[in-house]
Amino acid sequence: MKKVKYALVQGGGGFKGTFQLGALNFLNDHWKQITGLDTPMRFDLNTGVSVGALNGIMVAMNKLPELNNLWLNQVANNGVSEIYTSEFLETDNVSEKLKFKVDLKALLKRLLPRVEFKLGFFEKMGLIFSKKKRKNIFNSITQGLESELKLSVGKIDALADNMPLRRKMEKLIDRTLINGTFKCGFVSLNSGKYHSVAHTDFVSNHDLVNGIIASSSIPVVWKPVESIKFLNDNELIESKYNVDGGLMNMSPLGDAIRMINQDPEDCEWKIIVINCHSGVPTEIDASQKSIFGLASRAIYELTLGEIFNNDIDHFLEMNHLVKQAKYWNNEIVLLSRLNNIVKRFDAVIINPDPSFDIGNPLVSTKRLIQSRYDHGYAIAASKKYFE
Repeated sequence: MKKVKYALVQGGGGFKGTFQLGALNFLNDHWKQITGLDTPMRFDLNTGVSVGALNGIMVAMNKLPELNNLWLNQVANNGVSEIYTSEFLETDNVSEKLKFKVDLKALLKRLLPRVEFKLGFFEKMGLIFSKKKRKNIFNSITQGLESELKLSVGKIDALADNMPLRRKMEKLIDRTLINGTFKCGFVSLNSGKYHSVAHTDFVSNHDLVNGIIASSSIPVVWKPVESIKFLNDNELIESKYNVDGGLMNMSPLGDAIRMINQDPEDCEWKIIVINCHSGVPTEIDASQKSIFGLASRAIYELTLGEIFNNDIDHFLEMNHLVKQAKYWNNEIVLLSRLNNIVKRFDAVIINPDPSFDIGNPLVSTKRLIQSRYDHGYAIAASKKYFE
């Protein structure tokens, strides 16, 4: 009998990641029934992007209790401020709709940190009675604003600051605790390249933390991670200005398949995919959305979800074709365009029911967290696992 290995694949979804948490807890609670193993839940390969990378590395380090505490205690009770702070986005844990707040003082401070306009009493009186003085002062103000805006507008590279998440990851992540292989994906805005990097290839623990933060960094919402160093075929790579790996036409499922195909051991692989998207877009009234709300939906809910869903559909289709070929003749071997053998995998896909309103990926309340968690647990429980 061949040795059996297990892979976990998790996509992005922002605060929808508590759906993954619910599914992970079911897997952990029923690991022996699912796999026949007496050991704690453990994956030989763990790949993820965005929140899937965050949840995945915690599982890889056997820190599911700490992950539960992060989501079900800290974020549920204190809101998204446990993950990010913002001068422009509401971070309370009450509203279930994404709110864009405009703090004019904060905005002016960010745009014009060095400009102050203070006029004394006689200068104010002069403005009332002297057109020339008004013109001179207004010209001076305009020139000051113009020069400061040129210097300052480019400095606003994000609407929120994910430093709270970074501090948590710096305390929690220790790559020496990782079982099996963990990989996360991120994109360099400088090179335009997608990188999927194993935990052993990051130059340091600090770079691994940067990789997780970058993979979770939604463009515009959070600023890019400036530098990540890792090895690729023994060559040192420094990837610059890195963001969410889901932005490229890549998914952690593709990363997992490529790595499995390189496995030198003749073994059987079983894959569990946890997807935060149902595959069916929810209908909204786009006319009522702010420009930021529309951008978040276009980028995060539709584009990234569709990429991962397409990869899953393609994977299932190929799996079905290989299974059919083996049914007719066990000696049949299918080859890819690159002449690699196309393998068949036992796979389970866990994703939300299309009728379930999982909410906005950038919004989190205690009710939403519990609802997403419960739905993830229930969907995982409804699945037929490996035979």
